[in-house]
Amino acid sequence: MPHIIAWCGFLGAWLLVAGPLDQAVREVEENEFEQDAITEAASRVEEPPQVSGWWLLFPPVWWYLRRRRESQYRHSVAEEMDDRDLLAFLSFKDVLNGWAYVAAGASLLAVKETWELHETFEWAEWTFWALVVVMLLFCVGTTRVRYQHRRARPALDD
Repeated sequence: MPHIIAWCGFLGAWLLVAGPLDQAVREVEENEFEQDAITEAASRVEEPPQVSGWWLLFPPVWWYLRRRRESQYRHSVAEEMDDRDLLAFLSFKDVLNGWAYVAAGASLLAVKETWELHETFEWAEWTFWALVVVMLLFCVGTTRVRYQHRRARPALDD
């Protein structure tokens, strides 16, 4: 019975990784956000100059200056955008961030469950790492295949 439970935990945890990835792609597809709106607004705003490389002698200062300039630039681009486009972009960003948190948390649980499976069967440590890599590729691959099938399928409205 412990072997069955270990397999259930392993498979269930990795399904919790694949699910949010697929859902994130679906919601991004359905989102009304237009990339062109940002490109157009950004073309009307001058990019800030790069932070001098000399500031790398003080990495925290360089990082702060770079982040401040990026923030000012993003704020300027946002001011150039239409309110509707800006709200659509912010919604898009929130959706991506939310699903990224869910997938990251699920990934951590999946790594733990993969370790538990490895310990239950007393496999070599390399099998743990191999399983983690294979399952990550499987989750991303499954999401990609499902996305391609949805894109290839004709719309029901036509």
